[in-house]
Amino acid sequence: MSNENNFKTFSFLNYEKIVALFVHFLTSFGVLAGFFALVAVINNNQSTAFLWLGLAFLIDSVDGTLARKFNVKKNFPNIDGKMLDSIIDFFNYVIVPAIIIYWFKLVPDNFLILIPSILILVSINSYVNLKVMTNDHYYNGFPAIWNVVVLYFYVFGTNQITNLIILVLLIILKFSPIKCIHPLRVKKLRIISIFFTIVWFTMSVLLIILMQTEIKPIYELSFMFVWVISNFYFIAISFYKSFINKKY
Repeated sequence: MSNENNFKTFSFLNYEKIVALFVHFLTSFGVLAGFFALVAVINNNQSTAFLWLGLAFLIDSVDGTLARKFNVKKNFPNIDGKMLDSIIDFFNYVIVPAIIIYWFKLVPDNFLILIPSILILVSINSYVNLKVMTNDHYYNGFPAIWNVVVLYFYVFGTNQITNLIILVLLIILKFSPIKCIHPLRVKKLRIISIFFTIVWFTMSVLLIILMQTEIKPIYELSFMFVWVISNFYFIAISFYKSFINKKY
């Protein structure tokens, strides 16, 4: 009986370790998604680049939860999962978008080097500042989600001057006292935030795909409307937390 129990325990531990190893591989695949996005950029395929960044975003959204569920830290104590995640996030959320801004000339020529360089430098603060997030998991200042910003430029087709003004304002907001909601970690709003995140992500992918079709289907406007509403949710909650009820 004792041997049977030992075998069951051994089997469970092996299973947990295998799954934990898979979670590490899943996280690591995020950097490959970013690399494939860069390849798409070099090939001037902006839509494919955003689809790869979307996959990287999806991986980043689930790997932390899986890591906690399957005790990744316990099974692989010598691997720093948080550092791995931060390195990949910096690459996908900052470096790749900065290259997209440069490569596709999203700002005027005189700023093609300056703006991506400043964007990279100020974003380092988001990854080394221990107080970048509040105790209730709101970001202090605008978070380093430049992948989302350049996606907006792509979907709305904004011009270089508009992009420049928006980027400068967002860079300034990184050092402002505003609070921006984390879509997955704020406990009070987690369920509704996850819902709007799924809606936002789904609509983003559909819009990227539909924008490549020559004949625009009428329901693209419906997707755009739902996408804008899901964006408004995160903006509204962040505004409320920043200026109306800071203790919420």
